[in-house]
Amino acid sequence: MDGFFTVDLVASAVRLSTPILLAAVASALCNRVGLLNLAVEGTMLTGCFAGLLVAAGSGSGPVGVVAAALVGAMIGAALSALDRVGGDLVVFAIGFNLLALQATVFATRAFLGDAGGWRPDVSPLPPIRIPVVADIPVLGGLLSGYNGLVYLSWAAVLGYALLFRTRPGRHLLATGESPAAASGAGIPVHRVQLVTLCVAGALCGIAGAFLSVGNLGLFTRNMTDGRGWIAVTAALLALNSARGLLPAAFLFGLADAVSVRLQTSTSVPPNLVQFLPQVAALVALVAVGLHAGRRDRIRALFHRSRNRTRTDPGPGPGPGPGPTTPTPTTTGGRDAPHDTVSEP
Repeated sequence: MDGFFTVDLVASAVRLSTPILLAAVASALCNRVGLLNLAVEGTMLTGCFAGLLVAAGSGSGPVGVVAAALVGAMIGAALSALDRVGGDLVVFAIGFNLLALQATVFATRAFLGDAGGWRPDVSPLPPIRIPVVADIPVLGGLLSGYNGLVYLSWAAVLGYALLFRTRPGRHLLATGESPAAASGAGIPVHRVQLVTLCVAGALCGIAGAFLSVGNLGLFTRNMTDGRGWIAVTAALLALNSARGLLPAAFLFGLADAVSVRLQTSTSVPPNLVQFLPQVAALVALVAVGLHAGRRDRIRALFHRSRNRTRTDPGPGPGPGPGPTTPTPTTTGGRDAPHDTVSEP
């Protein structure tokens, strides 16, 4: 175990957290606009396959990434149309995830000749060396030498953080808080939801393309391997905040990197360590649930205390001086007769 936690391990965690980070930003966007998007896994898998297919046909990795983003945006538009007609997005998402898995397996077997995987003559995206930074000890190995999609994921988090300081971002938040009130204020609710779902779908497609086009240059059955669900968990763990998305995604990327390192450097059974990312996701979900439950209990206790304060009359006043008798008031001037009085 000497030298287990090294700069290379952290750099590997950064790479492996990239698809999770992109998809987590997509999930957080949907949550902020008031739509629960559980089709992240299927959209990533579809983008993973479509991106490599187009990259192999065009001979260009970046073209494949753009194609994956377009496919993801079309899936987002389909989700928006379904929500517009009153469809159940949760049921559709579950069915779509299953369909994407089986459809990619069928397409690989029927058109590419191998159901287990496909390795076309496509090179992964080249790493980018940042001048000056790459020469800094330790820091250079952590910040330089990744492909462009890693830096794109960081830019996506930055854009997400700045979005809500803009007018479109405030419209998005208002739509998520109360669509009826937002519509009454003149905000085009359906257009905001459509654009948000399309952007989220494009990010999920790029996240899938990172696995096939950006990192390995191949496609295998169920290549996303639950990363879409882990991204949804990361968004929940971060409470949809920009400052929480990066560490949440890195946490799961680190679990994945440790899993890979354990398989190659120790005698721990591979089937056991492969569960580390899923175990990390489960622990995160439990932590989020406990935090939410504790917060709800505190809120309920506060409301009960406040209501009790409002309704409790408290100790009554002490005994008063008793009934008072009206004081006769003299009418007339100084010369009026003394027996002429008026009762109030």
